[in-house]
Amino acid sequence: MNKILVSGLLNVETSVMVDAFPIEYAPIEYPFFGVDTFVSGVGFNLAKALKTLGSEIDLLGQVGNDLPGSMVCAELNRNEIDTSLCRVIHDMKTPTSVVLVDKTGKRKIYCDLKDIQDRPPLDEMSVDLTKYSLVALTNINFNRKLLNAAKIKGVPIATDVHVLGSLDDEYNQDFLQNADILFLSNEAIRGKEGDFLREIYQRFHNEIIVCGCGEEGALMYLGKEGSFVYAPAVAPYGVVSTVGAGDALFASFLHFYSKGNDLESCLKKAVLFAGIMIHQKGGSNGFVSEAELERLFAS
Repeated sequence: MNKILVSGLLNVETSVMVDAFPIEYAPIEYPFFGVDTFVSGVGFNLAKALKTLGSEIDLLGQVGNDLPGSMVCAELNRNEIDTSLCRVIHDMKTPTSVVLVDKTGKRKIYCDLKDIQDRPPLDEMSVDLTKYSLVALTNINFNRKLLNAAKIKGVPIATDVHVLGSLDDEYNQDFLQNADILFLSNEAIRGKEGDFLREIYQRFHNEIIVCGCGEEGALMYLGKEGSFVYAPAVAPYGVVSTVGAGDALFASFLHFYSKGNDLESCLKKAVLFAGIMIHQKGGSNGFVSEAELERLFAS
């Protein structure tokens, strides 16, 4: 079965448009239609993007028994995303975030995870990993047991460690060591992306390593071949907000990879998919279908 398991953070995101960074103090401002609230979080963003593209998915996540949690559940149902693996935990508060976005699309994120990082990892017995051709396990603490279980069962693992500046990053060691497909951002390694990807492969031997480079596109390293593939950035509809672009890049790559596309086209289509979604606000908005993406890719 060509089905993907997504396991990750579910939260509620409030986006606030600002004129520029740094922000000058004022007691109150009235940015009409500049404040919006969405359901987001890496887990939701990946699940919605993959489903929009046409992938068959299951989503694993957890929320609190509170107003933000009810918003998450309602949005999952509205998007026809199966919630059978999602848990509502009565003594937990649902994570929330506030994202400040300037007129160029740059953003500053305040992500309040509440106590989700202190909660025990999800029991690997809670899901039958053998049902999936690929598992997208985001780098959140509750995925650590699932990460090890998937490795033991031989299910391919994809993860995104986001901003990584050191191979000795203690928090991400489990994810770096177990990922077959590894994504990261270049925000902490600008100007040395190529060398850093080589160093990752030399230590962890991930099959595919992709570095999102923002306005410069994306760089992929295939360690066994010792080769790089580069895809320049495209934004066919302009840039409103770059929030969630990395999640869109990751999701689209996994969608086309799971369909057997060659790796270069997987990367280029993923860059286009991310470049399309940034014309809207919110990390879970602006996604297009596979048919629409293929139409734009061919034009």
